[in-house]
Amino acid sequence: MKKILLILGAIFAALIVFYGAVSALVNQGHPLSGSLITFVLVVAGAAGLVWLVKSDSG
Repeated sequence: MKKILLILGAIFAALIVFYGAVSALVNQGHPLSGSLITFVLVVAGAAGLVWLVKSDSG
């Protein structure tokens, strides 16, 4: 039960971060499609950097 609650909490937190980032870009005047692409690229870039740093430390 505790594991399920942690997973649900992580999903909820990810949705809040996603909504906040995309809505901030849209409020700055960017189109929704451009905001979604920007968000995906930033997350992919951050994941790639973490992966590169993690593989070097081993």
